[in-house]
Amino acid sequence: MTYFRLAHDPVMRMIMNNFMNQEQETERSCDWMPATNITENDQAFQLEMAVPGFSKEDFRINLEKDVLTVSSEKEKSEKSDETKEQKFRKCEFGQRNFSRSFTLPEAVDKDAIIAEYQNGILMITLPKKEVVKFTKEIQVV
Repeated sequence: MTYFRLAHDPVMRMIMNNFMNQEQETERSCDWMPATNITENDQAFQLEMAVPGFSKEDFRINLEKDVLTVSSEKEKSEKSDETKEQKFRKCEFGQRNFSRSFTLPEAVDKDAIIAEYQNGILMITLPKKEVVKFTKEIQVV
């Protein structure tokens, strides 16, 4: 009875698998979402995504109608760090693919969007359109 309970407990199963050196390869594609902050001031919205380990060439940023899509898709390398004498027992480093979409408000000037990548943070500046206040007094006749 005790073995049955331990065998079905996910934590114990993980410990037993690691202890017995049972390797499991898990392919993850597009199951990771980078943490994102969105701030606003009078001039623009600022979208910041935490995406360390990438280079600026890895990102694709597309705007279709009012939807901004940020994605990255890298081909998996042939474990270039692995040698004949040394094999990975566990490999958690690596490139992660993701795709994230944001619906933009009408106030965004879509022709002036700027993206920068620095120190693992992708910053996308979404400037606001200049609001022209139109007021007119109408006379009653």
